[in-house]
Amino acid sequence: MPSSRSHQYCVFVTGAGGFVGRHLVAHLLERHRASGGDSVRIVALAHRRDPVVEHFAAAFGLDCPLEVVEADVLDVPTMSHVVAEHCPGTVIHLAARASGADLDQASVFAVNVEGTRNVLNAAAPFRSSVILVSTGYVYGNTSPERPAVETDPIDAAGRFGPYAASKVAMEALASTYPGPLTIVRPFQHAGPGQPPRFAIPSFARQLARIEAGLEPPVLRVGNLEALRDMLDVRDVVRAYGAMMEPCAAGNTYNISTGRPVRMGDILNGLRSSCRTPTEVIADPALMRPLDIACSSGDPARIRETFAWSPRIPLAVTLADTLEYWRAQTANEIAKPLRT
Repeated sequence: MPSSRSHQYCVFVTGAGGFVGRHLVAHLLERHRASGGDSVRIVALAHRRDPVVEHFAAAFGLDCPLEVVEADVLDVPTMSHVVAEHCPGTVIHLAARASGADLDQASVFAVNVEGTRNVLNAAAPFRSSVILVSTGYVYGNTSPERPAVETDPIDAAGRFGPYAASKVAMEALASTYPGPLTIVRPFQHAGPGQPPRFAIPSFARQLARIEAGLEPPVLRVGNLEALRDMLDVRDVVRAYGAMMEPCAAGNTYNISTGRPVRMGDILNGLRSSCRTPTEVIADPALMRPLDIACSSGDPARIRETFAWSPRIPLAVTLADTLEYWRAQTANEIAKPLRT
């Protein structure tokens, strides 16, 4: 690696300690390794530095081209200082309150809108290329027969909760940014490491604990009739990597399959791999009052521009997620024995 930062292209990732952030940083490091070690630095912004350092040091070694910075996107002086120090060529802005079930509007808007404003203001003097991560939920309800395209109107009325509304407001900030900017609208994605406040890891965690005898064989679930365009997180971060190409700037891209899947069918896919028979019970506490019936996007633009398409079948995503929670459960059982 060159000793001077001035000869290195810096990729700055906010929200690097989160579920998607860790997968993205891993993808960027793999790209770096596959290229033979070009002059790229990856700066990962995270709420808590130490766990992120430990995670990637174990996976890639301490000599990987990664610097982890502990900072909060709501801390304006720190954001300005960190961005000025590293002069990023590309900023991939992931940091967000990311759950559609989150009803704390003030907190969601603070992070997703004001946090984005702070990132854009910090990057503006350097005209960094910004990849702004939105969501397919901005379209609201879509038709199973006709997935949303990027030119469709988005739901500006905020009818589907604070998360979707905050992302609409976040996208509006894009017009104020003076440098190259790309908006990506990923649809729902899952995979190993996703926290159980989301549906698929919640199902998988319950099943793993049922198999281990830690819970009765009863699955508590929310709305199983919802249709979701479901992706693997590893395919999504591969799309983010593609967005770093100069031709992406100034456009909006769906990251999607165009084929919505019923949540009940996803649950059944997981249950079929469970070693213990289970019963399913609808839990009113898990029903979202502002739930979207169908969320699906047309991936034609990203496919035609970057030859990107999902590679990982849903069955693999589900199997890997269940194995992740089996390992977490085994660690939970073994921990008292070690201590």
